[in-house]
Amino acid sequence: MAYNSRRQKLFAGYNKKIRVFQMISPEDSHLTSDVLERKSISSSEHTDVVSCIVTCEGRCFSAGYDRKIVIYDIPHHGDLKMPAVKTITNAHDAAVSCMVFGKDADNSWLITGSFDRIVKLWSLDGSLLQRFDGFSDTITSICYVLPTQTLWITANSHTPIVYDPRSGINVSDFVGISSDDGHHKTNATSFKQISFVPELNEVIGITNRRSIVVWKYNPAASITVLSGHSDAVECLTFTMKEPLLIFSGGSDGFIRKWERLQLNTFMYSQENLTLPKEERHEEEIAVNSFSKNPEERRKRQNALHKQITEKLDRWKRGLEEDINKQDNQVELMSSDAKRAFKRNQTKLKTGLALDKGMDRDGKMAGLSIKGSKQGVLTLFYYEDMDLLVSGYEDSRIRVWGYNEEAVKYVPDEGERTTETDPMGVSNESVTNRVAGMTLKYTLSDHKDSVTGIACFFRDGRHWMISTGWDRRICIFDLKLGKLHDVFRSQKGLGKEELAADGIILDMEYAPERNEFGYASADKSAYIRRFSSKGDEMLLQAVLIGHEAEVTKIKWSRRHQQWITGSEDRTIRIWAAEGLPVISVINNDGPVTALCIDAINGCIIAGSQDKCIRVFDPEKKDEVAQKNVGHTDEIRAIIHIPVRHQYVTSSLDNTVRIWNAYMKKGQRRTVLKTTLNSNQTATLNAFESEDNAPTYSELNPLMVPKVMNAAAAAAAMRPVGRAVTEDNSEATQGKILEEELRTTLSDLEFALTADKVLQPKRKKE
Repeated sequence: MAYNSRRQKLFAGYNKKIRVFQMISPEDSHLTSDVLERKSISSSEHTDVVSCIVTCEGRCFSAGYDRKIVIYDIPHHGDLKMPAVKTITNAHDAAVSCMVFGKDADNSWLITGSFDRIVKLWSLDGSLLQRFDGFSDTITSICYVLPTQTLWITANSHTPIVYDPRSGINVSDFVGISSDDGHHKTNATSFKQISFVPELNEVIGITNRRSIVVWKYNPAASITVLSGHSDAVECLTFTMKEPLLIFSGGSDGFIRKWERLQLNTFMYSQENLTLPKEERHEEEIAVNSFSKNPEERRKRQNALHKQITEKLDRWKRGLEEDINKQDNQVELMSSDAKRAFKRNQTKLKTGLALDKGMDRDGKMAGLSIKGSKQGVLTLFYYEDMDLLVSGYEDSRIRVWGYNEEAVKYVPDEGERTTETDPMGVSNESVTNRVAGMTLKYTLSDHKDSVTGIACFFRDGRHWMISTGWDRRICIFDLKLGKLHDVFRSQKGLGKEELAADGIILDMEYAPERNEFGYASADKSAYIRRFSSKGDEMLLQAVLIGHEAEVTKIKWSRRHQQWITGSEDRTIRIWAAEGLPVISVINNDGPVTALCIDAINGCIIAGSQDKCIRVFDPEKKDEVAQKNVGHTDEIRAIIHIPVRHQYVTSSLDNTVRIWNAYMKKGQRRTVLKTTLNSNQTATLNAFESEDNAPTYSELNPLMVPKVMNAAAAAAAMRPVGRAVTEDNSEATQGKILEEELRTTLSDLEFALTADKVLQPKRKKE
């Protein structure tokens, strides 16, 4: 059956025919207790059982076991027949089992499923648009979910199968519909019926085990989940040039390039950036070092955690002699473990393999390592030169670029002009994107893990500054691909100096002030002025106030402020000069990731509690938006303004994409200019559109003159009367009084005439 609310008609399917009943209107319901009129209209276009009926947009569609789809115009009240507009014979190779209507802002479809294990997408005039096959059983139910604009299909399957109707691609892996409850995931459970309730934004499913499963649309959930890393995903970056690319790096030592498919918004293609053979670490570890059994490996890792904890306790009690006996590898492992335990005992960031464990002196016994894979800790995409710069745990910086040899071609005579920007960089990046990225060169000037990288153009040269756990600041010339200088003492001795008292965890460059800030584990953040000479990078301010190590630092270009996040569960906003602190925002968990919304200036924070919180600085501590979906600590956040999306990475080995926070009244802007080295052009374009006056501001509502009482009276005055230009209160009062008298006299005349005419009417 199907009901058409517009025409108030009920459609019912029978054997070889359909009948149409008119609903009794509420005005006539007091005359009878019936709901439907007894008379009905029937049509016998089918030759077998009618199994499906759908009504929409003034039309009715029926399908049945005769494999037909019949299209009717919905009859008006009083019509005696319902002729068929079009009949589609052999629409399927078997009986049609289900049919639904789907509609979004751009399209309207009719979707059918059949016993032939095929789903078809039709236009409303009966033209075939898409065909989905590959199902393992009869199609039992279909529903179109409007919030996600996806098609859910059940074919006696353990979970609904999700398709994108526009591209015809299975997107089940990218849309989170699985439940944590395992009662409907067993082999004995299969879904029979599903239905979407638009008023509640819920999908209701019925299983063969007499259970009901309800999915509710969560607007704060991720749009899609990108799985591909085999370990924690530590860092993210992206490029604004088309095609827009997202890069992710993780503890598995791989960098993955993600590109959204043109067909839909859920699916992304991925490509691994592979190191040359001479750069790869050979992972040949002794046979007894790690077991292939995951349970055995977990036990050994737990034992290693316990032993390191005991060693750290001894170190805190002042027994430094035990630490001094360890070799360099053990020292690296201890510092890493210290931070790992602070992050809720996450996976160990070390290349050491355990054979027989540690002895009482803290030394590694029976260790045999020929090489180890190091994770990627930081990524930076430099738009001006189309370079991807990556920092690794093994103290190396690797610079990637597009393979220009793969896209070389002989241009035509009309194509020989090459545009070049003022900085001398060719604008052929879109062509270069066709080829994959290859390793350009490797920089080995750091002595420990690299955690912060910033690239920019200044004084006619392309610079890169980097820092990490070795507390050094290195200056590189990207054009030459080599070290230019390091941070040194200003006393004229030229001696290399450490930039902080604790390991440095993050770095950010502020192009407007030619300053860079870096966050340290010594509970402070530092602001220095950039100079190509290491001994002229003067300290501008020390941001002191956090009660635990400062994990992140960002520069807010919209508000010209420094933002820091710490493990003390606070986010602090500092003046451009560094001091004083402007405000303190309380976060519910230690801050492990930080980002600034490039459009509205909001602060996006990721925490150990697996949540993403968006703070509006204008609303102080109020959480403007909260996103939940990751199953482990969040490690990195980036904002893609052109798509109005946030991208996050986590220790749960996934990258997730979310809808960005939109302020009330904020309009979706369109990117008009390309980025320069510091993204100034793009951000200015966004800000100018966001601050532009709206139509209502340019055309404010005005009170019409006729709405004024005196003006209204003057406008209604008879034409023959004199019009005065005096707008005083006395004059306006006289005008109103005169109008009322005229109206009363007219009413009196009408009543008198009626009384005179009444006796004459009675005589007649």
